[in-house]
Amino acid sequence: MSSGVELRKEFLERVRPDQAFQLLFNHLPGVLFFAKDRDGRLLAANRALLDLYGYEDENRFWGVTDFELLPRSLAEKFRADDIKIAETGEPLLEIVEVFISRHGIPAWFITNKIPVIARDGEVIGVMGTIQNFDKQRELLPADSDISPALKHIGANFNREIPIPSLAEMCELSVRQFERKFKEHLKMPPQQYIIKMRVHAACDDLRRSRKSIADIATDLGFYDQAAFSRQFRKHMGMTPLYYRKEYR
Repeated sequence: MSSGVELRKEFLERVRPDQAFQLLFNHLPGVLFFAKDRDGRLLAANRALLDLYGYEDENRFWGVTDFELLPRSLAEKFRADDIKIAETGEPLLEIVEVFISRHGIPAWFITNKIPVIARDGEVIGVMGTIQNFDKQRELLPADSDISPALKHIGANFNREIPIPSLAEMCELSVRQFERKFKEHLKMPPQQYIIKMRVHAACDDLRRSRKSIADIATDLGFYDQAAFSRQFRKHMGMTPLYYRKEYR
């Protein structure tokens, strides 16, 4: 009698190419799927990823790279991650990063990347899934330990918010609060607050005529330089470049 391992191998070898398991990702709401070769060329994706980048015809998408889809600094970061995975054969899991739609609207996602390994054992590329970060927050039960802090941040992210006060709201020590926050939101609370501010700044830059300096102070940044530094770190471009590109 065949072992489970042998049965699995035989089963997978018999699967037709057009019945690849990746097709299931077309029917999983909120999940984006991709696969790239070692040169970073996209060679597999589900419908949701194609829609994110505005490709109705999937055949025009195959072979493009992140450098054709995203600001250069973001593409360089993603490429560096892919090279690391290909060279080490180790996955990168639960990475929180920003993607920008063709309309300039940013959204944060949680990305998991693993190596694509050929039959001979060679790493020939990278594949991964991308899920909306905000959905992660929505999955928290209403009575979660950190819910009071999230509610307060949502209403006051443009003001100074001491982390000890957030911990006190949740009746936790600072250490417990930071651990639980990072466990659920995949980032420290201060980084989450900055993320909220940068996201709001994108709306102001696209929709208003406010100066960059005014946007910076309105959203709680110390000054325009601090704002520009954080915006570039998270968005991969300066606020001025973003406004010119997407307004």
